[in-house]
Amino acid sequence: MKFKCNKNDLLICLSSVTKTASTKTTMPILEGILIETIGDKVKFTTNDLELGSEYVINAEIEIEGKIVVDSKMFNEIIRKLESEHITFELKESIFIIKSASGIFKLSTMNAEDYPKLPVFNVDNSIIIKQSIFKEMIKKTIFATSQDENRPVYTGALVTVEENILKIVAIDGFRMALRQQLLDSSNNFKAIIPGKTLSELTKILSDDEEQTVKIGVNRNQALFEMGNCIVVSRIIEGEFLNYNSVIPNEFETKIKIKTKQLLESLDRVSLFSREVSEKEKKAPIKILINMEGIEVSCISQAGDAKENIVSVVEGKELEIGFNPRYLIEALKAIENDEIILQFTTNISPMIIKEVHGNDYIYMVLPVKLRQD
Repeated sequence: MKFKCNKNDLLICLSSVTKTASTKTTMPILEGILIETIGDKVKFTTNDLELGSEYVINAEIEIEGKIVVDSKMFNEIIRKLESEHITFELKESIFIIKSASGIFKLSTMNAEDYPKLPVFNVDNSIIIKQSIFKEMIKKTIFATSQDENRPVYTGALVTVEENILKIVAIDGFRMALRQQLLDSSNNFKAIIPGKTLSELTKILSDDEEQTVKIGVNRNQALFEMGNCIVVSRIIEGEFLNYNSVIPNEFETKIKIKTKQLLESLDRVSLFSREVSEKEKKAPIKILINMEGIEVSCISQAGDAKENIVSVVEGKELEIGFNPRYLIEALKAIENDEIILQFTTNISPMIIKEVHGNDYIYMVLPVKLRQD
């Protein structure tokens, strides 16, 4: 095996494909990257048996072949080389990397032992701009559950119905929903692991001209982005009928500056942290009156209180929240202003963007201690 390729092409490839290499496994070969020549191209593959990716780049192929080397070491070597072009050669189970300034030799693993990515036909697929899909994931991914005892909620429900793509994440305390109108009429439903979506945000481009093709079948999901392909398992199970839990009527509505609320919560929540292992986190209290809202917190560490002038409609209210659940949502919203909607102090609060219904975030309150 011997080939030569452009360093920049290889760096772009590795920035994508190394994201799906396994880092903690009892199978050392899964920590490797499969390198194989195909015609006048080289394909790089990583696979942790749940999530895998392939990336193809152009190369000058002198001798065909395939081999597996440690993904992390290979990536670090390439990034530190100064040469514009790099030559690779396999000699007696040693993978040799040649640059203008030096030679690096890596031990190898048998390519035949490396698990190939599954090849399958998708039942239904859509095409969407990478930048939009990336933004949709970022607005929902933080609401996926970390509880492995409820695996269905460690992923997000991705559906296409009546030309609308929806991503919904729920962890039992909150829900994030982002929807986008499409040109496609293909319908599908799949629960995509949170890990997959998280890694996709590192691969998807912000370039508004680039698209991603998303396809699913019964067990797997496929994401095609130019020269890169990502394959993921689908989580089996029944997702919550989220439409039935979203309130339709509200007693109080607030229009408020996103950044102002976020920064206030960030400061006041300093007093919400545990002072000792036995102490639980103190909730944030939001007191709503006709002038705006008062954000406060009292704990063993002390207390804090801030007032924010905002546009309030409806009844006055006092309600408590886990501050992290609010802060994570506000960080994902890029709009200057948002709408907060309340019913009672024991009912979910809704955060929406001022214009449209493309994004909805629902969070359950916590009970406040009565002094």
